[in-house]
Amino acid sequence: MEPANYTIVVRGRLSERFALAFPGASVEPAEGHTRLVTEPFDQSQLHGLLDRLRAFGLELVSVQKKADPA
Repeated sequence: MEPANYTIVVRGRLSERFALAFPGASVEPAEGHTRLVTEPFDQSQLHGLLDRLRAFGLELVSVQKKADPA
């Protein structure tokens, strides 16, 4: 499977300090949730990031694969 960009949303507002915990993803805090936008990730990198979210006890709201530009 080709690497892809993902947008991952978790419940709660994470500080920029969490950016170090999620290499390859930008942390975008918003009201009531936080969006993580990844660089191109392969499946193992995506699963690693999701494992870190679970380890922190963060509630996953959504995971969306960004459409490839045509």
